[in-house]
Amino acid sequence: MRSIFSVIEQYHMIEPGMHVIAGVSGGADSVCLLWALRAYQKETPFALTAVHVEHGLRGEESLADAEFTERLCRELGVECRVVPAQVKRLAQERGLSLEEAGRAERYRIFEEVRLACGADRIAVAHNQNDQAETVLWNLARGSGLEGLSGMRPVRGRIIRPLLFTNRPRIEAILREAGLGWRTDRTNLETDYTRNRIRLSVLPLMERELNAQAQAHIAEAAQKLEQVRAYLEGVTDRAARACIFWEDGDVCLHLPRLRREEKLIRTEVLKQAAGLCAGSLRDLGSVHLQALSALAEMDCGKEISLPGRVRAVREADRIRFTRAQEFEEPPFVEISGPGLYQAGDCRIRVELTEFDPALLPEIMQEKKYTKWFSYDTIKGNIQFRTRKTGDYLVVNRQGGRKKLKDYLIDCKVPRARRDALGLFADGPHVLWIPGYRISEAAKVTEETKLVMKIQLEEGL
Repeated sequence: MRSIFSVIEQYHMIEPGMHVIAGVSGGADSVCLLWALRAYQKETPFALTAVHVEHGLRGEESLADAEFTERLCRELGVECRVVPAQVKRLAQERGLSLEEAGRAERYRIFEEVRLACGADRIAVAHNQNDQAETVLWNLARGSGLEGLSGMRPVRGRIIRPLLFTNRPRIEAILREAGLGWRTDRTNLETDYTRNRIRLSVLPLMERELNAQAQAHIAEAAQKLEQVRAYLEGVTDRAARACIFWEDGDVCLHLPRLRREEKLIRTEVLKQAAGLCAGSLRDLGSVHLQALSALAEMDCGKEISLPGRVRAVREADRIRFTRAQEFEEPPFVEISGPGLYQAGDCRIRVELTEFDPALLPEIMQEKKYTKWFSYDTIKGNIQFRTRKTGDYLVVNRQGGRKKLKDYLIDCKVPRARRDALGLFADGPHVLWIPGYRISEAAKVTEETKLVMKIQLEEGL
């Protein structure tokens, strides 16, 4: 147990006065996690809440897991929250495997409970064996240094106190404490990729290559994490010197980039592309190779990258821009109250007489719900993309500003400007969702009819 406490202290996982959420499935790992955290409370005062996600996949077995967890928490004097989840439905809706959907839903629920409790950390029960599985899985998929570093002991609000403890030691701790645990039969099936690594690949390596294979893989991941952290720091310094914004686009200064080592150049290229796309998801080695080649090409050459990103070679830079979000521009004419559909945007429109009692609600900042003085609107409202001549009224005196100038001031990337959906009365822009509404269309005490427009999905 002392080794687990040392990990908590080494990585500053829990400080006095914190509130920690612990994910407890009822399996050996999570029961050990709960037991260790409960014991650590005797040395460091902090609040502890257990969360059990009932996945709705194994019928009576799942319900028995929940009952076991609730009973264990009562015995240990720990608050327990059981939250149901419809993982199968989620997997079908999002086109995910049950494994992927279950993981996503667990973390979503953990974060939801954390926010509701005002907690500081979320403790999960990944152990040394899980780390070895993760590294092998990432290696097989062609991962880079990030994936080969495996799971981090601390990542954001997520902490993993058992990451350096192996499964035999976990079971020994539970036996010494006289604690039982539940066994999820799906962990013994080879339908899931991770299970095949756990049940087939790693035992074969331990049997045929080295009995300490899992431990050595996990130790290598720990060393690689230190290397990754160092390179991340070097890369960040180089990126600050090379990457800049121009007219809403991400730009990369090539003469400055060429002063860096090849490995750092590649990482900076990746960071610039990810900054433009908003994510590094789907950005693979083939894309980084293409970017490296682009840096040596003539001006005017360009390549396409994941996330609708276009990289263009210019005089002394690579410019990264986002492509339009809509293949077909959204358009719908709003003639009155009702439900309208424009592309993937559903628009609900309501029309009511003005009541001063509505003012507190109207004054609240709601990103995708706005109220307008219908008396000021001259024709049918259109939901569309921008046109030449569009303008906003920016003050009560009727001062106008070209829509293009407003979007530039807001640093909206050039490629995104043509993709933005907006509500307009002729060339008069009433509302750009996510940004602002026209001063001329705001509700006042003189308003007679109020139009409420709500985007229910899409933007």
